Amino acid sequence: MTIEDFKRDILRLQPRLQRTAERIIGNADTAEDAVQETVISLWEQYDQLHDAREMERLSLTIVKRRSIDQLRKLQPTVPIDAESLMLTETSDDSLEERYQLARRLVEQLPQRQRDAILMKYEEGMSNPDIEKATGMSSTHLYATLSRAYKSLRNAIEHHKNELP
Repeated sequence: MTIEDFKRDILRLQPRLQRTAERIIGNADTAEDAVQETVISLWEQYDQLHDAREMERLSLTIVKRRSIDQLRKLQPTVPIDAESLMLTETSDDSLEERYQLARRLVEQLPQRQRDAILMKYEEGMSNPDIEKATGMSSTHLYATLSRAYKSLRNAIEHHKNELP
């Protein structure tokens, strides 16, 4: 692939990359940042690209990942701490009842999320130890824990709303 081929192909792909990023992020300006990061990443890998199809596949993968990164920056996740799981607003509940509720909520999580949460909070394992035990990469573990935290936050809110 020549530099001219690269320029031509990237100009052809940019509208599609922009649409993809906007669909994920929901904001044109932030999507444009993700597309620019994608173009830079492609340029850095220019010498490894062989044809337009390979560049298109790689660019779509990169723009999706960059868009998700941008979205995470816009909506940071807040880890659940032990106090959040204890549902302090329910003053008439005993500590054991709160623990049982938290345990039930954790048990309702998908297997991978449940395992990661239990390893982290019940077994006291560090993230690197969980990564080794599960075979997950650090990015995958972070995403898994983030999804688990979000699910637990939603379940806790749902439970609080059902209280009299």
